[in-house]
Amino acid sequence: MEQMVSNVEKKAFLRWLLGRHVLKNRETVWLLNYIMSDEKLLGLIHFVDNVTQCNRAITISETRTSSSDFEYIKAKVVTNDPEKAFHDLRLNQDEAVFVKINLSTHKLYPQYFSVLEERPEMSEQVHVEYGQAAEDVLSESEKAFARERLYKAINEALDSGDTERFYKLTEKLNAMKN
Repeated sequence: MEQMVSNVEKKAFLRWLLGRHVLKNRETVWLLNYIMSDEKLLGLIHFVDNVTQCNRAITISETRTSSSDFEYIKAKVVTNDPEKAFHDLRLNQDEAVFVKINLSTHKLYPQYFSVLEERPEMSEQVHVEYGQAAEDVLSESEKAFARERLYKAINEALDSGDTERFYKLTEKLNAMKN
């Protein structure tokens, strides 16, 4: 099962990451901003959970993790310098780049799941490891959306003075909470 993540979704995730998580060095922030600004490069980026045996890979860690802050791998060459990665990414835009983000508690972030893809050679691993967590996030999101719709309908019933509708909607809301 291969998942296709659009550039819009990737940009939204990177904006969220830059806005919510303190990365360990500013050069990494610059690199991520560059990636967001280049549509072709962004199309080559794939967020994965495991970058072992990838020909081109980036691992980025937030400050709250014990992992190294940045690592770029091309073939068998490894560097911790985001500037070298920038130059390689800028000059070589023909091969996929797999990116792993080390978050302190990635299982709590639906934004992380929204861009996570499976590598072809690691088929089904993402689904096995994160499937239930993603389904839980989706289920909770659906419940929150339904609650929000009920609150809005209850407010409309109050505004229009429709007592009968207000009581029916309130019963539905109470049943949903239980």
